[in-house]
Amino acid sequence: MAEKRPSLADAVRAAVPPAPVRSVTWIARLAPEVAAELEAIKAAWKAGRQPGSKRALATVLVAELHDRGLSDIGLQGVTAWLGKD
Repeated sequence: MAEKRPSLADAVRAAVPPAPVRSVTWIARLAPEVAAELEAIKAAWKAGRQPGSKRALATVLVAELHDRGLSDIGLQGVTAWLGKD
């Protein structure tokens, strides 16, 4: 008796490897509590509770992240992150 073959869809799903994660964002590499604190700062800035321009805030965040050894992200990366929802 012949062995039952999987359906075409099942065979394709089994043969195609899952897409690899190509890059992890800088904020995803941080400890969850640090990322949460940064998200709170970003939310406060977007709501107008944190004064300063996007560039000024990004400059201070970059300096603090570097001084604390948390990330080597640059000004452009933090500025772009602040601009996203």
